[in-house]
Amino acid sequence: MTVGLLVAGALVTSNEAGDSVPDWPLSFGRWLIRSNNFIANVRYEYSHRFVAGVVGATTLIFAMWAYFSERRARMRRLGLIALAGVIAQAGIGGLRVLLPEYKAAIAVPHALVAQSFFGLIVAMAVFTSRSWSGVRESRPDVGNPGLRKLATIAVVAVLIQLVLGAGFRHGAFGIIPHISGAIVVTALIISTTVITIRRHGRDRFLTRPAKLATALVIAQAGLGVAAYLARLAAAGDPQPLEPMISLTVTHLVVGALTLASVLVLTLRSYRALSVQSLETTDDVTPVEFRSARRAAV
Repeated sequence: MTVGLLVAGALVTSNEAGDSVPDWPLSFGRWLIRSNNFIANVRYEYSHRFVAGVVGATTLIFAMWAYFSERRARMRRLGLIALAGVIAQAGIGGLRVLLPEYKAAIAVPHALVAQSFFGLIVAMAVFTSRSWSGVRESRPDVGNPGLRKLATIAVVAVLIQLVLGAGFRHGAFGIIPHISGAIVVTALIISTTVITIRRHGRDRFLTRPAKLATALVIAQAGLGVAAYLARLAAAGDPQPLEPMISLTVTHLVVGALTLASVLVLTLRSYRALSVQSLETTDDVTPVEFRSARRAAV
């Protein structure tokens, strides 16, 4: 549902429909607009609001369910944080409508909260999965840098890159920061995947999300180039047209899925690997230590 909401939001931006409905929280003074109002760009903006309302209501039910039925305190807290996040996102979206003169300044935090909320939902899905609750023997996170640290950096980098993309789409700044971020993120994810395969090649629990992240970031790079070229070709159009709209929306969605895959790798690395290094483990023999070091390298 959150991916669907991201698609709806991307359609608003790509069609430049953000100012098509002038009021908030109502739309033309109504919760359910008349059919004669549901035309042109209003279709995208109102659909975005409707999907956001459905996601908000579902999050409320989800948070209450987690609070009263989940034994783990962490899950109860995450449910409440998710509810607070969706409320904050609605408020920021409302400010975007009511303060159109601050369009870029408000749209960028709106994108950040949206992607963060999506990441939180992905994390809760991971924490409630069978693979997470299964019994696993924790192994030392050998190598420098450790996989846990490297994957965490990758998550932060992808999130920053998504915000840079939002800033470019909303006119807060030019394309150069987003291109620079794309180079960094692509190199970081590919490096993380290579390290994951070299150190833990037999553990699909770790390698599967790593390989998926690499496939997605490569596809994302291609989509980014195609979307930018389509934007340049459409510079003289009176309104956004295809294929620029579809390419931009797909680019945003694949970016979110890239964030999800890297986040899954990060969480799983914390589940499968321990912070204790072999250098400080007294019960590891020199032969075992050298073997593990060679495997890590």
